[in-house]
Formats: sequence, structure tokens, C-alpha cells
Amino acid sequence: MEAIKEPEWRTVGVLGAARGARATAEDPIGTEHLLAGLTTVKGPAREALADEGATKVALLAVLRDREGRVGAWSGDDDTGASVAAPDVLGDDGDRRLRFTGAAAKALAAAMEHARRDGAAKFGAVHLLRGLLEDDNRAVETLAACGVAPQALRARLDGGAGSPREDGLTPLLHATRDALLGRRPYRHMRPWKRWLIRGGGVNWASMPVEWVRQESYEQARGLGDAAVRTEHILLGVLATHEVALRYPHLTGAGDSAFALRFAGGERLAGLGLTYALTHAVLTGGRIRLTADARPAERYFDQVAGPGAAADDAGTGSLVALLLGEETRARQLVDALTTSPDH
Repeated sequence: MEAIKEPEWRTVGVLGAARGARATAEDPIGTEHLLAGLTTVKGPAREALADEGATKVALLAVLRDREGRVGAWSGDDDTGASVAAPDVLGDDGDRRLRFTGAAAKALAAAMEHARRDGAAKFGAVHLLRGLLEDDNRAVETLAACGVAPQALRARLDGGAGSPREDGLTPLLHATRDALLGRRPYRHMRPWKRWLIRGGGVNWASMPVEWVRQESYEQARGLGDAAVRTEHILLGVLATHEVALRYPHLTGAGDSAFALRFAGGERLAGLGLTYALTHAVLTGGRIRLTADARPAERYFDQVAGPGAAADDAGTGSLVALLLGEETRARQLVDALTTSPDH
């Protein structure tokens, strides 16, 4: 029997992150946890996953959604044949841990890939290749993110892969990448960016705050020094349209989505789209008078200490914007009444 290959030092970090991705400390580490762990360590494996849309944010959203839900998975990852960690990793295995049968098989496959490569230890790329060899929860998680194993293999082999076609206008790619955790919001302080990235924060779970962050980006993109209500309107449209394309992150189609993104639904019902609204603003075809109060006040009213619990979505925010003589309302009125738009 071949000697057990040791994990590289970065792969030790992957295994530690996989351990932390479990719902409880008593659960065995499954292939879905190993996959999530791969997104925490820099290198080609994480880059390949992120390029295809399987970022830390996306994978954790899928795992959290399925956690404890009966029938959430099509398979059990062979938990009935779980293996003690030392039996898989030798002296590097913690006796208090177990791997599902499928996870143990993936780790063995990773070691075999390392042997074929002539590597002294197995790395993150070897582990990703091992996870992709069978139908398991890792592959099922990827499928929920719209990622095909063959696309990842192509990237690992030096190819271009085939990223998910989401049908979004290029104008919304930055919003999409912020949701997926590929890029931070630039105006945030460095320490907050670090916390957001490290925690795998899913902006779609807090839509008003997501719109707040987007409004800064929209103002910057239009060359405006300060955020005004038309930028908030653009933020609502941008987040809503991106959310619809990424249901595994937003729960698009369920009742919670309808509450969280009600503002975008209302604007879409009026016939507004992000591309149309953005084009009108950049074209300078509409004159807008000043807002009655600073844009930040609208966020404070919806998400501040005195806000009601049901104000967690964008519906209340849009209601405020359209309930006053704001620049956002003037823009909506122009777009919905003028035959030129």
C-alpha cells in the first residue's frame, strides 16, 4: 500500500476551514465542507472556483440554505461509511474528527493526483481534482451555483473554462462581482473590507445595506461627488436585477425574496430597468431639482434603530423615495410618462 501523502501547509488551512464549515462539531467533514475550505486559501484552486462563480460567498450561501433541511441533498455523501481522520491523513489527522466516505475517497484521490505529479505533498489543486471525480455533495453544491466540473477541470488545465452566462448587461458586472465576493466596495474602510471578505458576507441577505453600498458606486460611476436619491434608485434596480440571476444567493422565487426585494419588483412593474435608467441619467435628457433632504436620511429611516422589523427589504426604501418630491421620484415620473423613454 502506498504511503499516505501529507497535505501542503496551505492545504492544512483548507482542512481547518472545512472543519469550521460544518453545522455542528459532531458532524463528519463532507465533500461540501472541503469544497468550501478551498475558497479560503489563495492559489489556482480558489481562482478557478471564483472565476466560475463558486466563491466563498456563493458556496456558503448554498450550505447555509440546505443546513438541517430534510431532503435538501440528493445524496448523503456516504456518511454511513465515515472514516476517522488518522485513517485518511495519518499522523496529520485529528482523532476527534471523521470524514464522510465520499470525503475520504476524495482525499485519497487527491493523494493519487499528487503521486502522479511527483509532488511530495498534496495541495489544493490535487484536492479539487479529487472532489470532482465522483458524484458527491461538492459536485452537487457546484451545480447549485451553475458550475460544471468540466469547466473547472479546463481551468486547472490552463484553459479558459466556461463561466456562467447570466444575461446581465456589462453595466451590472461590478454589482454581480460584489455580490459574489469577487470585489469589495471601494469606499469602505480597509478593516471593514477585510471583515466582509473573511466572513463570506452575502449582501443579498441585507438588501437595504446592499443598496446603500451600491449607491456610492453608482454616484462614483456617474462622476458625482455625493450620493443623491437617483443613485439610490439605480442601486435598487441594480441589486434587484442581479439578485434575480443568482437565486442560490438570494432565494429568488420564495416569499422571503419578495419581501427583501419588493422595491425592485415595484420599479420593474413600472417598466423601469437599470440600463434604461442609467442611459437617461448619463444622457442628461432630464433636469432634476434638488432633494429635500440628504440621501443618507432615507437609509436611516428604513434601517435605523427606530425602523420596524418588516422594513428589512427595499420596498419601504422605494416607498419613501417615491412618497416625497425627490430626484428619484422626478426620474421615475419622467421615465413612466414621457413617450421618448
